[in-house]
Amino acid sequence: MKQYDLNALRSFVAVVNAGSFNKAAQQLDTSTPAISRRLAALERELGVRLMNRTTRRFDLTESGRQFYADVTAILQSLEEAEERINCASETLSGTLRIAAPLSFGIHCLGPLLPAFLEQHPTLRLQVQLEDQLTDLIAGQVDLSIRIGALSDSSYVATQISELPRVVCASPDYLARRGEPRVPADLKQHNCLHYNNLSLREEWSFQGDKGVAQVEVGGTFCANNGELLCEAARQGTGVVVLPGFLVEQAIQRGDLQPILTDYRATPLGLFVLRPSRTFTPARIRLFIEYLQQAFSDSP
Repeated sequence: MKQYDLNALRSFVAVVNAGSFNKAAQQLDTSTPAISRRLAALERELGVRLMNRTTRRFDLTESGRQFYADVTAILQSLEEAEERINCASETLSGTLRIAAPLSFGIHCLGPLLPAFLEQHPTLRLQVQLEDQLTDLIAGQVDLSIRIGALSDSSYVATQISELPRVVCASPDYLARRGEPRVPADLKQHNCLHYNNLSLREEWSFQGDKGVAQVEVGGTFCANNGELLCEAARQGTGVVVLPGFLVEQAIQRGDLQPILTDYRATPLGLFVLRPSRTFTPARIRLFIEYLQQAFSDSP
């Protein structure tokens, strides 16, 4: 049996997952020419072409697609073998790659990470904060933290907690436009919309008479909660956001909670991980750590 270079195999899989040689090189902390040389050597060793390259893109050959599937399974098996050894030694090592929304990562996740690293000093955390949905496979991410309803996917989802939301506006805005008394009143107000959760501008409330859904509209939408909070603070309109984003503004008096007899439907807080038969110890223990941390939070 031929002896294959493990770095070459990992480089091949990384290129396919990332969709480009440059991105694969960044993920593997090496150069693009080094990746290209490894793949050329791998093709010579195999005696087949794995991909057809142009200056802008590449396409896997039929042999390349089959080899990718087989090598991916082999590398996953190797990773699982390493993780089982880690479990047996009760020592976490390696790198845990985490993706999370920007504002949540700064306000909620960031303060929790030092204590987790203190518990596992031989583990390395790599965190990327972005408000767009992360492709775990292409980005080589171990787990992704997501807020709100989940779309169907091949990922495994674990719910960590629920994030309560607060409806609020600035005192100046309410003095000019009046304060809504029931959810339906929001139709007459400028409602600032978080468009990463839904393309429909519909807010949901829970009250004594059940769930009420109100279709709202406004002059401003964004994919970042802090931007919406700042717009509301300056009197642009009404906003509904997770409590961690508006808590300080409310304490300062910059924002005022409204519709307090109703409860804005909370958002689910989830961890997504790639589907696999074996969950690495570093992922399992981090999920358990988050569950405990959020169960202890008010």
